[in-house]
Amino acid sequence: MRVRSSPFLVILVALASGCAEAHGGEDAAVPEDAAPTPRPTDLDLLLAVDGSSSVGEEQWSFVQALPALLAALASGDADGDGVPEGRGFETIQIGVVTSDMGVGGHTVPGCAEADFGDDGALRDRGAIAMSGCMASYPRFLRWEPGLDLEEVAASARCVARVGTGGCGFEQPLEGLLKAISPSAPTAWTAPDYVPPMFYRDTPGHADGVNDGFVRAGSLLAVLLMTDEDDCSASDPEIYRPDSETYARIDLGRRCDIDEALHPIARYRHGLLELRSHPSFVAFFPIAGIPADLQPPPGERHPSWELYVGDPGERDPRLVPTPDPLQPTRDIPSCNVPGRGVAFAPTRILELAHRLDHGGARVGLGSVCREDFGLAFESFARLLLAE
Repeated sequence: MRVRSSPFLVILVALASGCAEAHGGEDAAVPEDAAPTPRPTDLDLLLAVDGSSSVGEEQWSFVQALPALLAALASGDADGDGVPEGRGFETIQIGVVTSDMGVGGHTVPGCAEADFGDDGALRDRGAIAMSGCMASYPRFLRWEPGLDLEEVAASARCVARVGTGGCGFEQPLEGLLKAISPSAPTAWTAPDYVPPMFYRDTPGHADGVNDGFVRAGSLLAVLLMTDEDDCSASDPEIYRPDSETYARIDLGRRCDIDEALHPIARYRHGLLELRSHPSFVAFFPIAGIPADLQPPPGERHPSWELYVGDPGERDPRLVPTPDPLQPTRDIPSCNVPGRGVAFAPTRILELAHRLDHGGARVGLGSVCREDFGLAFESFARLLLAE
């Protein structure tokens, strides 16, 4: 039976729709004819680095490419040819956060800090095994004219080389959100900002241990590197090896339980509400995207059906498929001899898609390439664009 809408119901629907738009509803997008907003002159750059046991080579590629990236962002010359693609940033702040957020206090092999892990606190330790690195650094680094950019870049390499002793249940989205979310509205959050809460009802760190990293009026950019998908759980019981609730599911496949994970909307809203305009947020994952699917530098809006579309549209390598040879994992999305495997970053790609739809600056890179130079050039172009 078809039910006719009453005028009162139409008004309620219209009001609800308006509220959803005002608060960055899940499908809210910036109108195509919206007036352009000048790009900020200051950059706060968060490096979210996977610290699990499988990313040693990938971490090395990441830190090797950092000096050229910072030089591009300071000069405006994204490809290093001597011709700037845009205005360089006047100041750059760099912080590093890991994907280790603990495992809900449960005893899990390879997860030493079971409660909170690194907890989204900006890293203040250096990779002393690397030549020239110190044992400790400030929570975040800063470059501005008059400071030695090469020295800042060398320090960033030392801090971003986080090692491979972190928990194998990677939670990069939860870690980065906790790092840059304040515990209360601030002068630099959106008018409707609602502080997210984290494990054991703890608040974000942006106005706590990480205070000063996120600045009013800056471009807030996240560069994420991982070889697996995100496993940020709303129910930490999934990490418990002897869980009765999830006993039917092998521990290695618990991250496939969508209802036990935080919804992607948490991270879309959480990031967009940190700024007054969505274009002041940037998100660039370097993840398990097949190397041939890495968009070329300068491409602003990827062909999303290849990455997050229905199985008939999406590249089959990005469709999670159980591995018949190893039932506790999916078939890798890419396998580079001598380097290792990576897996489809389904949740991370979905977040990127939704942020792009919401007006943020979004790009994609492949962790499957041995050289991250082109990915970092794409990232630089994304941030430098007006």
